[in-house]
Amino acid sequence: MGFMNNRKTGLTITLVMTIAVLGGFATILLMNVAAMLGVVPSRYISPNDVRGMAVEHNQMLYTLNFEQQNELVDIFNHAIPVGKEVAAARSVTPKQTPDIQKIVIYRFSGPDIVITPVSYVIKSQSVTHSAELEQANLVFSVPEWNANGLLEEATSDKIQKILFTTYDP
Repeated sequence: MGFMNNRKTGLTITLVMTIAVLGGFATILLMNVAAMLGVVPSRYISPNDVRGMAVEHNQMLYTLNFEQQNELVDIFNHAIPVGKEVAAARSVTPKQTPDIQKIVIYRFSGPDIVITPVSYVIKSQSVTHSAELEQANLVFSVPEWNANGLLEEATSDKIQKILFTTYDP
């Protein structure tokens, strides 16, 4: 009788492990299909695809260092789509903004990507007027990533801090 219990237990464990492995494969497959269909937003750019970045200020390009590039790639990958009307309704003029005309991402494979700043928007409606001028999110245009609209940084003015350190004022 003990032999039969051990055999049933062994079969049960094998069955549970097989189901767990198949469930894991199914989950990975569903995540990839969802990303391909656009249900789950994919990343805009891989850090491994970036050969370099530059910021244009007064018609001069300033090269970003490796740390600045990685921080901007992370910010761009977490950017959220926003409509032009919504951006216009939330638009503000912060006290200080980096004076840049564009950000260029040089890639190893594929054409360069040009990111054009459009405006700054308040982070949320609950922010007071005096605070909103200090904490604003950058809205930018990247037709390769969002052909029908704009993108908004999801970090609180982190991009401003990075861009202020990229060129000589």
